[in-house]
Amino acid sequence: MSNYKADITLNEQDSLIDLLNVEKQTFKMYATCLTEGVSKGFRNTVKTLMQESADDQFNAFSLLTENDYAKVTTAEESEIKQAKDKFCCKISELS
Repeated sequence: MSNYKADITLNEQDSLIDLLNVEKQTFKMYATCLTEGVSKGFRNTVKTLMQESADDQFNAFSLLTENDYAKVTTAEESEIKQAKDKFCCKISELS
């Protein structure tokens, strides 16, 4: 029989990735709540929770990058221009 506890132990990197994914999903759920809510009090509460979730997500992401668990590369100027052009075209198509 295998050691069950050893089979489910997460390392720091796995835990941070899980936390990051939970915060991303939580933020999406708050966004849905915000668009469905009609009470100002409810909407203000959800906005506050969304901001906290966004901050938590960023903190998890920062820890991942600080510990070299995730690599961030700087986009080339041409890639940025290409992305801007793509979204400008999409916006004009929707107008």
